[in-house]
Amino acid sequence: MIFLSFKDKKLSDRIGVACVAAGRVQAWTFLRMLEFARIAAIRPLIKEHTGPQNDGATAFVRYQKVEFTPGFYAVVKPDSSLMMSTYLGYVGRSSLFYKYDIRSSTSNDIIGRSSTQMVRVNGQTRRPIAWPDALIENLSKEGHDRPTIPGAFKERPAPMFVCKVAVNNSDIDVQQHTNQSAYLRYCLDVAAEAARKNVFSVVKDTALCPIRKVGILYQKEALIGDELTVEVWEDQGCAETLCFQVKRGEEEITQVTVQFYVEKAKL
Repeated sequence: MIFLSFKDKKLSDRIGVACVAAGRVQAWTFLRMLEFARIAAIRPLIKEHTGPQNDGATAFVRYQKVEFTPGFYAVVKPDSSLMMSTYLGYVGRSSLFYKYDIRSSTSNDIIGRSSTQMVRVNGQTRRPIAWPDALIENLSKEGHDRPTIPGAFKERPAPMFVCKVAVNNSDIDVQQHTNQSAYLRYCLDVAAEAARKNVFSVVKDTALCPIRKVGILYQKEALIGDELTVEVWEDQGCAETLCFQVKRGEEEITQVTVQFYVEKAKL
């Protein structure tokens, strides 16, 4: 059992999530934990400034980046406890950018960071819609310059490995949306299969290589039962980074990048 506690200046709470494999929390599992923290910390903050919203709107994570220090893998073990600080970084017309600092509860050292863009959308059309004026007026003053979000892959070499996956019911979150953690799981499963076939020049065993950094960009929505194709190739400038394009037919659904600590394969 991994206990994750999180705080911001207006809210403090504690949750527990059980999912540890081979003594190490899987990255996609940790993304689900971040999702729980978002729901618990960000939603009450929004409600405080806007009141209850009955317009059928919801919110999706469009982009998130998560970084893990080597200390993360030394600290996070079964029954360990982490502290998470959540704070807003930028408030736009239809999006919020917020950040997490992930700390060890024993040393208070920062062992991970996350930056996330959340977009408010119409619950039926899934198209972006504006936040209530009260939220923008009350919170935008606390923000900073709009963060830069990476666009679609500019140059995409021929994939080194291709595999098909299916969207299952367990991959859908409370918003009836394929959770980004599910896309990361698809990609890591495909990378593991490719590594077993000795496809990559540097990454030889994804189970032994801790993850340094993850980036996930939502492009279109996938639904239960969809068959998706995952393409993977090495970043042209850094073979320790794998790039993934998730597609439905020819539609680009999600892109993912994963950088590994290859030199710490036995960490």
